[in-house]
Amino acid sequence: MRLQRTGLLIIFTTAICISSLSGIDESKVKEFTLKNGLKIITYEMHNAPLIYSELTYDVGSKHEPVGQTGIAHAVEHMMFKGTKRYQKGTIAELISANGGVFNAFTSSDRTAYYELLPKNKIDLAFDIESERMHKCIFDEDEFYSEIKVILEERKMRTENSATGRRREELNTLIYKYHPYRNPIIGWPDDIINLTREQAYAYYQKYYTPNNATLVLVGDFETEAIIKKVEKYYGRIPEGPELPKARFSRVPQDGKKILEFTHTNIMQERISMYFSVPTRFSDDGPALYVAGKVLGRRGATSRLYKKLVDEKNLCKSAGAGMRLSKDPTTFSVSASLMPDATIEEVEKILWAEIDSLANTPVADYDLEKIKNKILFAELTDDQKPSSVGSSISLYENYIGWEYINQWDDMVLSVTKEDIMRVVKHYLSEENMVICYSFPDESKEEASDTAQQDDEPTDKHSDTTADDLAVMEISTDARSAGNGGFFAKLLGLDKKDVRSLYMPTIEDILSPNPVAPRVDSLTLQNGVPVYVIEDHDVPSTYLIGWIETGRLDENWQRPGIRLYTTGMLQRGTKNRTFEEIVEERSFTPFQFDVGQSWNNIWFQGYCLSKDTDKMLSQAYEILVEPSFPEEEMEKLRPRMVKSAEDLLKTETMKAFYAMFNHVFIDHQYSVRYAGEADVLKSLTRQDLVDYYDKYYSPDNMKILVVGDFTKDGIKEQLDRTLGNWVKKSGDENLPFTTMNKIAGKSVYVFNNPDYKQCRVDIAFNPLEGGIVHSNPDLVPLEILSYILSGSTLTSRMGIKLRDEQGLCYNIKNNKWIRANGGYWGIRTKVDKENVQKMIRGIFDEIELIQKESITDEELLKAKSRKIGLLPLHIRTADDIGGVVFTSL
Repeated sequence: MRLQRTGLLIIFTTAICISSLSGIDESKVKEFTLKNGLKIITYEMHNAPLIYSELTYDVGSKHEPVGQTGIAHAVEHMMFKGTKRYQKGTIAELISANGGVFNAFTSSDRTAYYELLPKNKIDLAFDIESERMHKCIFDEDEFYSEIKVILEERKMRTENSATGRRREELNTLIYKYHPYRNPIIGWPDDIINLTREQAYAYYQKYYTPNNATLVLVGDFETEAIIKKVEKYYGRIPEGPELPKARFSRVPQDGKKILEFTHTNIMQERISMYFSVPTRFSDDGPALYVAGKVLGRRGATSRLYKKLVDEKNLCKSAGAGMRLSKDPTTFSVSASLMPDATIEEVEKILWAEIDSLANTPVADYDLEKIKNKILFAELTDDQKPSSVGSSISLYENYIGWEYINQWDDMVLSVTKEDIMRVVKHYLSEENMVICYSFPDESKEEASDTAQQDDEPTDKHSDTTADDLAVMEISTDARSAGNGGFFAKLLGLDKKDVRSLYMPTIEDILSPNPVAPRVDSLTLQNGVPVYVIEDHDVPSTYLIGWIETGRLDENWQRPGIRLYTTGMLQRGTKNRTFEEIVEERSFTPFQFDVGQSWNNIWFQGYCLSKDTDKMLSQAYEILVEPSFPEEEMEKLRPRMVKSAEDLLKTETMKAFYAMFNHVFIDHQYSVRYAGEADVLKSLTRQDLVDYYDKYYSPDNMKILVVGDFTKDGIKEQLDRTLGNWVKKSGDENLPFTTMNKIAGKSVYVFNNPDYKQCRVDIAFNPLEGGIVHSNPDLVPLEILSYILSGSTLTSRMGIKLRDEQGLCYNIKNNKWIRANGGYWGIRTKVDKENVQKMIRGIFDEIELIQKESITDEELLKAKSRKIGLLPLHIRTADDIGGVVFTSL
């Protein structure tokens, strides 16, 4: 089949041009179009033996007919139910067995399906997606079974979630007429009443090659992979030309107010939503910059400085605009501290908006944004999956070339542009405002079940006519019986499992890590592991100080968290504001934290800024001043977090289980600490704790990046190599964890929830399941077979796919150096809790009686080995692997 090569678009130029620095090298992007209209975009990356494939259809939930909300998402689910060649479950089974990662997502504007596979297995992705494009069966029984699963997903994401329910209420006010007002997952009545015929008609209309774009990024030769694409996709008939959809948005006409209450809301919140054009409109870049100045993440935005740091009225504050194809919203929000009032916070929000509208932004603030863009240009998009998803998103929204042009557009924004758009769009007449309140009218929930964790699913008024039905049935017969095209492609085997099921010998091994690791010793005796990598001009630092049992945190839960939180809030020579401003302006990242027996710190910067990052690391770790005024700013936020921790059924259930598993063990200390302890801790308490544990005596460092071994040693010796301090840590051993004896059940009943979350924990060993346990790898293999994947595991197939009891079920391995357990997690309708728990134990008992099959073992081993290249795609990945193994 002849290919039509599309020319690349010219590079957009602005007053400031940084395209030469961009993460996406435009010269490597190639475009092709098959005769049937399928567009292909390729980008070669040879840093790992992997290929990322993303097939995007230009259709999303906004294209749904009236009364059929949720149909786009339902069709996405049905795409995993297979074709005649790929029977139900085979797609997930084969991709997983071949060491691949896959998923799909439905958004308002598009629907996408992606696979990340070893390069020698990319035929599997092409075969699956080309089949799914026009040969999905849409079995009626499977369709209505999947509707039950989708209803459980909706309960989990929306009906049991304060955020989900608030979002739906807001969208009906923000979008009076535009279909963005409808939830992507659909309204319950619409979901229940969807028919197989409606879904199939939607699929036939939109799932065509001329309505799709295939993005390929990874370790391939472009000419060769295009031939493969043509082989699989070129035979698919072109679909009818779709008329350009028109979506009208009725402008806001006056201020609208939503007051929202829910038992799961922990603090009052104010959220403003202003109607604005898209990010890629004439005013989009200026609005984007206004959001960064007003409320970008971090401690240097205007809202954070005023509301959080200066006045201590809020726990968080932010602003910005979402990415969408059609006109969207610019949001400004703040979460209040207990003593703050909505009125005073709202007054400050408007004062900051007015200031931005009437006072030119300082050159310093604009330079800060520019520096962050340059940092992202050089450090983002190092993996095939991130490059591929970026190209796919931009291509579907506006054109892939805007990945680079967008930054130029942002950098060309002037102070006058910012004032103009803020004044024009951020007004009360163009706003929906939401006041969120805790619902204190209901009684405290009663005790009783187990739970934890949440999964993710990225996800025309017509009926199927005779031609559509005939076409699908003919294609299905051809596939099943080895028709002409199947024979031509060598795909005439009925069993694709025999075609694609791997052997251990098929699995590509990653490049060995050990030969890349070098070592050195600093002048203070600290060992350093070094990995040189010159692909990206960056430096990644990670360090850790090993400690014994923390009796102080056992006696006074929260002291370790309070101490680490204070390290960065002032040093001998600099204030908290000066520290965060340097990090924001340069920019670089640096953070400190502590687990039960490990103090860790990590940083990331451009290579040219390594000295600045290391100098700040030295100040924070070696010269903290623990200023009293900063302690009192931080204290209320930490107390609030500790008080809120157990107010939701989710955390009540988790800690009921967790504390029972780790009874009288140091791991049972709540990470957020105890509110009463945090209220009573003094500056001297924190200083004493710091003096005892923070020392280079038990420290190790790992550095990865664009440097030489001699050069990085010199930089480290000038900074952290000067840290000399005797440790006071007695390195006390942990309490021995008890094995779980008998069965305990905890139930928490909240009438606002339609689902229960189930957590089941297992530990048959004194001391718990630990990293050094020789049975750990067999346990991981068993876990994968039992509940490692909702789509391929025994429990997933039996309880989700066959019975529709849940949307997601998975294993939970919580394993540390001094104890751990293995468990199962899921969410299920209240009426089906007993059935679900019985089903879980039935699958465990079955595997105990009959063991596992040779095929299950092969697939699990193949997947575990096949995933290894995914864990070491970049230098940072390699550093993480080395860190966890030391």
